[in-house]
Amino acid sequence: MTELQITSTLPLKSSHGIPVLGFGTASSAACTQSALAAIRNGYTHIDTAQIYANEAETGAAIAQSGVDPSKLFVCSKLWEDNYTRPGALAGVKSSLQKLGLKTIDLYLLHTPRPGPQARKDAWLGLQDAVELGLVKSIGVSNWAPKHIEQLLGEGGVYIEPVCNQIELHPWNQQKMLQAYCKERHIVVVAYSPLTQGRRLNDETIVGLAKKYGRTPAQVVLRWGVQKGFVVVPKTDKEERTIENKQIFGWTLSKEDCDVIDGLDEGQQAKVGEWDPYAWE
Repeated sequence: MTELQITSTLPLKSSHGIPVLGFGTASSAACTQSALAAIRNGYTHIDTAQIYANEAETGAAIAQSGVDPSKLFVCSKLWEDNYTRPGALAGVKSSLQKLGLKTIDLYLLHTPRPGPQARKDAWLGLQDAVELGLVKSIGVSNWAPKHIEQLLGEGGVYIEPVCNQIELHPWNQQKMLQAYCKERHIVVVAYSPLTQGRRLNDETIVGLAKKYGRTPAQVVLRWGVQKGFVVVPKTDKEERTIENKQIFGWTLSKEDCDVIDGLDEGQQAKVGEWDPYAWE
């Protein structure tokens, strides 16, 4: 897979593509500066959300970069208090205004928590946004298979989620959810792919980093893209932004990927609050 590069994409069911390496902005202490550094270092995929309260700062970075927005891939997410049909459409318009964009490449329902009816209503609003040309692709985040199956069985739903953004890293691989998404041709997007740094001193990962002459973070991210995920690391340090993009031009052996596969501890190893199976 050495042919992968920072702008390489995975196909979405919407006929668009999503870059395999993204830049996350959650909990960023200096969002504009950090996102601007990412764009200047070649990142094209920028991930934000309403609940992060930094869409305007992300938009400022895009504007200051001087890069044509059509050359970027921007993702944002609808928060739970807008889970109605008109609320979802209004949420998209609000995100567009804050980001300074005419269209958003990918818009997600951030959680499944508000329940079946609210999820359906919000999804219908996102479909409206697609019809109006405000959004190119729509998907979900932190959803279990039961939530997706329930949505697809609802009347009026005719666009299937193109992706599911979930916490995913070597210690929490969510293999059942992975398999379901693969069967449904739903792209898996991994957030917290570096465990927010908590597990990068793992002796197996450190050993592989020494073997390949790479950093532990690079080994973990390379494993993710070789597994077919989109990975969205987050950092406010430009040196880490540069480090994280240096996962191309080399490859982990199948045997070493298998070793990393064996590190899985399941949901007990999650670093965030979200367990997709915890919500009705």
